[in-house]
Amino acid sequence: MGRHKTISDDAVLGVARDVFRAKGHTATTREIAQAAGISEAILYQRFGTKDDLFFAAMAPRPPDVAALLGPREPPEDAHSYLRTVVVRIGRYFDEILPLVVHMLTHPSFDPAALARALPTSPAARLEEGLAERLKSLARRRRITSPVPAVTARLLVSLAHDWALGRVHGFASRGVRQLKAMVDVVWEGLRARGD
Repeated sequence: MGRHKTISDDAVLGVARDVFRAKGHTATTREIAQAAGISEAILYQRFGTKDDLFFAAMAPRPPDVAALLGPREPPEDAHSYLRTVVVRIGRYFDEILPLVVHMLTHPSFDPAALARALPTSPAARLEEGLAERLKSLARRRRITSPVPAVTARLLVSLAHDWALGRVHGFASRGVRQLKAMVDVVWEGLRARGD
């Protein structure tokens, strides 16, 4: 009868992610094993190779569309809703983009590895879900949006651009700036009479 795991694979991946983010792909399996409180042998038993561990640890989590976008029938205050949702999306991208950058710069990076980790682009999933919600707002005359899919793409792109700027060290890109960008788009979306 084997010993019970003292640390879950998810917890090991979390430790490995922290070590890889701090030290890059040159971090050693010894450092990761020590930080996780397990032996290198156990690390290799669970994850195969160092590269397999790296890509498993650095694979960004897919977006939780419902948590980020809220209900399929958004609240009546469309302006506040859009500001809130775009900030949530921006924070999601702010979390995953550094992981993606680490993956892209790994010497063994293969685009197929990223495709396996994220079979559907996070942006595409968010655009699709946001377009549905924009249709609901337009149907209820809370916004004017002739092409909700294009509007959704624009809003998700704003959040992505904002987060990418933060990855590149533009700390001045605070949430206030992202909300201001949404406000500019809002001027074209708001239902006449609002």
